[in-house]
Amino acid sequence: MIKVLLLASLISFSSYGIKLSPKRDRIVSVIDMELKEISRMKRYTKRDNTLDLRMAELNLEKGRIIREQENENFFKLTPKQKNQIDRKKFFSVSDSYYKKARGIGISILKKKPNRRARSHIYYILAYNELENVNMEDAKSLFVKSVRSAPKGDFIETKSRLALGDIYYREGDFNKSRQYYNTAIGKIRDDKWYTKYLYNLAWSNFRVGRKNTAVKQMEQVFELSKSPKYIDKQDMASRDVGYFYAESGKTNKALKFYQNQNTDAEKNFYDMGMILIGKQKYSQAADMFGRAFNGKNPKYKAMSLVQLLMIYDKYGNNSYFLRYARAITKSPLNAEQKKEALYFVTKRAAQLQKELEMSHNKKRPKVMKSKGKTAAELYFISQQIDPKLSERALFFAGESYYAANEYPEALYMYDKVLSTAQPGSTYYKRSLAGMMIVLNDRKISKSTRNKYFETIFTNYIKTEESKSKKNKAVEKLFSFYVDEKKDVEKAKQTFFVYAKENPRNISKNEAMIGRIVDMYKTQKNKKGLMSFVGELKGQGIPLKRGFVNHLNKIILVAQFSDIQKANKSGDKITALKGYLFIYKDPESTADAKRNAAYNIAVLFYESGNVGLTAKWLDRAIEEMTTTELVKFYESFNSIISELFLRQRVADGMSLTQKLLGKTCGINNKNKEKLLKNYIVMGLATRNDSKAVAFVDQQSKCRFNNSTMLASYEQIFDYYIDFKQITNADKIYRERLSAYTKNLYRKSEYVGKLAKLSREQGNSSRYNNELNYIYRRVKNKKKLAIETIDEVALTEVADVERAVNSFNAIELSFPENKFNNTMKGKFARLESIQNQVTKIVAMGSGEAMVKSYSLLISSYDKFSKDVATFTPTGKSQEYVNSFKGSMQNVSANLASKSRQLKRELDSLINKNDVLTVNFGTLSRQGLNLPSMTGAVLMDKRGNQ
Repeated sequence: MIKVLLLASLISFSSYGIKLSPKRDRIVSVIDMELKEISRMKRYTKRDNTLDLRMAELNLEKGRIIREQENENFFKLTPKQKNQIDRKKFFSVSDSYYKKARGIGISILKKKPNRRARSHIYYILAYNELENVNMEDAKSLFVKSVRSAPKGDFIETKSRLALGDIYYREGDFNKSRQYYNTAIGKIRDDKWYTKYLYNLAWSNFRVGRKNTAVKQMEQVFELSKSPKYIDKQDMASRDVGYFYAESGKTNKALKFYQNQNTDAEKNFYDMGMILIGKQKYSQAADMFGRAFNGKNPKYKAMSLVQLLMIYDKYGNNSYFLRYARAITKSPLNAEQKKEALYFVTKRAAQLQKELEMSHNKKRPKVMKSKGKTAAELYFISQQIDPKLSERALFFAGESYYAANEYPEALYMYDKVLSTAQPGSTYYKRSLAGMMIVLNDRKISKSTRNKYFETIFTNYIKTEESKSKKNKAVEKLFSFYVDEKKDVEKAKQTFFVYAKENPRNISKNEAMIGRIVDMYKTQKNKKGLMSFVGELKGQGIPLKRGFVNHLNKIILVAQFSDIQKANKSGDKITALKGYLFIYKDPESTADAKRNAAYNIAVLFYESGNVGLTAKWLDRAIEEMTTTELVKFYESFNSIISELFLRQRVADGMSLTQKLLGKTCGINNKNKEKLLKNYIVMGLATRNDSKAVAFVDQQSKCRFNNSTMLASYEQIFDYYIDFKQITNADKIYRERLSAYTKNLYRKSEYVGKLAKLSREQGNSSRYNNELNYIYRRVKNKKKLAIETIDEVALTEVADVERAVNSFNAIELSFPENKFNNTMKGKFARLESIQNQVTKIVAMGSGEAMVKSYSLLISSYDKFSKDVATFTPTGKSQEYVNSFKGSMQNVSANLASKSRQLKRELDSLINKNDVLTVNFGTLSRQGLNLPSMTGAVLMDKRGNQ
C-alpha cells in the first residue's frame, strides 16, 4: 500500500507542470487513485451514472485544489511578472480539470439522470462557472441545483450557501439573507458555520435588522473560540462594537469589550473612530482614552492623536495638556508626530492670543493658568521638533511673563540666548524681555544674581550705541565687584571698558583701584602681579603717581639674576640661587615650586640622576596641576632618562605621583608616561603593580584606545610567560570592558585558546571561538590565532573520522567485502569534504594537519587493499582477486601522491611551515647520516 501511494504521489507531481504543496499533493494523489479505480470499474459497468457523477466531482475537486496552488503562485509574482505572463496558460492545468468535470456533467445530463444526480451536476457546472467568474450563469445553475435536489439532500444546502455568497459579494443583502437563512440551520456542526453566520449577520445589519445582527455576530464571536469552527473572532469582536455604535448602544459595546479577552485597545480605538463619524466626541474621547491607557503601543499612539484633536476642538486645556505631556513618551511615528505637533502649536497659539485679551488681564488666576499652559505647550512643541526651539522657547517665556511667573520666564528667555544666533530676531526680543523682567520690583535677589551677568554680557556684545554700551559695562563691573566678588570677571570687564575708553583716565583708575583692593582682600598675590603685568602690556594711559604706586609691586624680582646666570652657563651659581630661594622663609609658595623644578632640571643636565629624582619628586609634590601641565614634556623626558639609567623604582614612583596629580587633565605626554611605566614594570616582573596602576588610570582622562593598548601590553606579557590564568583575567575583566569589537576579541581569545591547547586543555575556549567565528561576517579580518584554533577543532573531528575509517577492516564473503569497500570510499569522500572546508578557513596549521590525516587515510587504505587476501578460496580465485584489487590500491596510492603535491603547492603558495609538513615531506627521503663536527663559514659552506 505504501508503494502504491508513493507511486501515485510521484505521478501526480509530474502531471501538472506546477509544484504542489505537500498537503495538496497528498490530497490529489488520493483523488488520482480514486479516479483510476473508477476508470477501471467503468470498463466492467455500462451506463452507471453514479460512477460518472463521482468522476465529475473528483475532477472538480482536483481542479479546485490545483487552482488554489496556482493562485498562491500567482500572488507571489511581482507586478511586472504578472503583466508579462499569459494567464490562460498559467491557469491551464486547473482549467483542464474544470472542463473535464463540465464535460462529464453535460454528458450525464444528456442521459436524463435522476433528481439527485441532476442536482449534483448542476452544482458542478455552477461551480465551474463561478471559478470562471461567469456569475449570472453560476447563479442560474445553482438555482437549478436547488430546485432539482431531493428533499434533505446536502447539495441543496451547499447550493444555497453558494448563492448567498454570490449575492453577499454583489451587495444584494436581501437575497443573501434569504439564502443564508434557509441553509444556516443545516450546517450547525460544519467548521464553516461561523463564516456563513458572519455573512448572515452583516446581511441582517444591512437590511435594518440590527438586533438580530448583534446576536448573530456575538454568536460568531463565541463559536470562534472553539477549534471546531473557522476563527472569525477578531472580525466579529470589531463588528459587534460597530453594530452597537450604529444602534446607539455605546455602553453595551464597552461592556462587551471589557468582558472579552481580546485586543481591547484595537476595539476601543475602532469604536472611537465610529463615534467620531457619528459626531459623538465625548463618547469617542472615552474610548480613545481607554485605548491610550492600554498596553498596545500602536493604538496608544493613534488614540493620542485623536484625543489631542478632540480636546483642542472643545478647548479643554487641562485634558489637552495632560495628553500633550505624553507625546514625547509615546511611540509615535513621523506622521503622527507631525499631527500631534500641529495640535500642540495650534492650542498654544490660541492661548497666547487669549492672554492678550483685555478682559483676561483683569483676571489674575485665569492669566496664570492660561499662561502656564501655553508656556508648557510651547516647550513641548520644541521637544517634538527641535527646529522650533528658538521660536517656541521665546513664546514660552512670553507666556510665563504674562502669568507673572518671572523665574520661569527668565529661564525660557535664557534658553533662547543659549541656542539662538546672536543678533537674530528672537535673540534680541528675548534679551529685551529679560531686561524688562529684571527691572520689575517683584523679582527676587537670587533670581537677579542668576541672570544679571548673562543679560548684560549679551547686551554689551549686541548693542551698537557706544554710550548705552558703556553704561552697561559700568553696571556689569559694579555687579562683579559689589555683588559677585568675582575679581577675574571684574578685571575682564575693566579691560573691555578701557579698550573702548582709553582717555577716560579717572574712571579707569577708579576701576583699577577697586580691582587691586579685591586682590589684597583675597590675598591673591599671584593674581595681583598678573594684573599689574597685564596693565603694563595693554599700555593703558594712567597718571604718573598712579603708575609709581603700581611699580612697587615687584614680580618675582628675586628670580631675575638667577635666570641670567643659568642662561650664561653658570649652573653652579644658578643652583645655589634656586636653593637659597627654596629655603628662604620669605619666599612665596610659587617661588619655592619654581625653584624646586629648576633645581631638578639643573641636576638632570649635570647627570646626577639620584638628586634629579629627589628634587623632581619635590617639584611634583608642590606644583599645581596647571604648572605640571606647563612643564609636562620636560617631566616626561627626565623620567624617561631615569628609566634608561636603570633607575626603575624612581621612574615608576615619579610616574605614579605625576599621573596621580594630573588625573583630571588631557595631555598627550601622559600616554608616553603610562606606556613607559608598563614596559618597565613588566620588564622588572612587577606585573601586579603594573595592573593595579593601569586600573587606577581608568578614572583619569585617558581615552579608551589608550587604556585598551595598556591592557593589551599586559595581556601579551602574560601570554608570552604562559600565565593563562592572569591573561584570562585581564581579557575578561579589562579588555572586554574597553572593546566590543569581535575582530579584536578574536585575537585575544585566539591567543588564550592556543596557550590553553599547548597546556593540555584544547576545549576551554571552544564556545567563545565558535561564537565569534559565527558572528563575524568577514572571516578574513579575524586574527590568525582565532582562525587556527577554530580550524583545529575541525581537525579534531577529521581525526576522529580518520580513526573510525581506519578501524574498519576488510573481510569476506564477497558481499560483505564489497559493502565495506563502498562504505570506506563514502567515508573517505566525507573526510575529503571536511578537509576542503578546513582549507577554506585559511589556517595554515590546520590545513597541513588535515591534509596529513587525509593522506594517511589513503595510504593505509591502499596498503590494506593491496595486502588483503580472501580466505577459503582457491589460488586461482585469490590471484584473480588480487589482480583486480591491485588497480584499486594503485589508484588510492596515486590519489595520496596527488594530495601530497596539492599540500606542497598550498604550503609554498601561502608560506606555511609546520612540524606536520616537515615530517610528511621527509617521508621517503633517504638522508645521509653524519657524525662528527663540521666546520662552516658564515654562509653555511663547509
